[in-house]
Amino acid sequence: MPAGKRALVTGSSRGIGLAIGRSFAAHGARAVLTSERREADCPELQAVLSEHAGLTYIQADLTDDSEVERLVGSAWEALGGIDVLVNNLGTFAEPNFLQLKRSDFDRIFHLNVWSAIAITQAVVRRAVAAGHGGRILFTTSLNGTRSEPEHTLYDASKGAINALTRQLAIELAPLGFTTAAVAPGLVDTPLTDFGLRSDPAARAAILMQIPLRRTATVEDVAGWFAFLASDAAGYGTGLVVPVDGGLDAQQMSFRPISTGERGLLG
Repeated sequence: MPAGKRALVTGSSRGIGLAIGRSFAAHGARAVLTSERREADCPELQAVLSEHAGLTYIQADLTDDSEVERLVGSAWEALGGIDVLVNNLGTFAEPNFLQLKRSDFDRIFHLNVWSAIAITQAVVRRAVAAGHGGRILFTTSLNGTRSEPEHTLYDASKGAINALTRQLAIELAPLGFTTAAVAPGLVDTPLTDFGLRSDPAARAAILMQIPLRRTATVEDVAGWFAFLASDAAGYGTGLVVPVDGGLDAQQMSFRPISTGERGLLG
């Protein structure tokens, strides 16, 4: 990511979003980080902000639609413009399918899909008025194309983000914007522990299903955002890039190969 780029990264007080901000700053960009959490409650965020002078934090609760314009306006003013928007905000906690309520749908789709649409609209309108384009990036998930139990709304919302990435590539190309999304598999973050740090057997069972035999670090994922935000990736648009240790390339993780089949293969 070339020095001098200006970025807004949502959902960035910890985890993947914070790593994206740190990666952008390490490449010479300036970025506004944001989440609903107070800076005073986020020691890791405070450490990153003190380490990188090019990073600024603005608290904003994007469950409140009125916060969108305030956030984008404040970020625009702080940076002098926005060249790159990273829609990273998202959540996954939900009941199982038979217990789902409309309120669960509204909560997850508001955070995971509508907030991305609303913030993208606000950034694009300002950029067009200022006479320039930019890059719109999304954090999606391997769950956007593959499914797992008790993730009905999360998986559906990430499928929507994949479609939005493609759709906005077409809608925004005449305005000078390109799009891309990164689709991680299992990433080690505070939100994706699932008890795997405290249950070695469960963790081993998960790792055996990943061809690279490890989960991703947030840095594994953040580096792709830095590349996709760079001019080197500028001709690609509508891309959804899986960063999953080979999970999406694999049909079945534990299919035994019979003696007869081995003979045919040999």
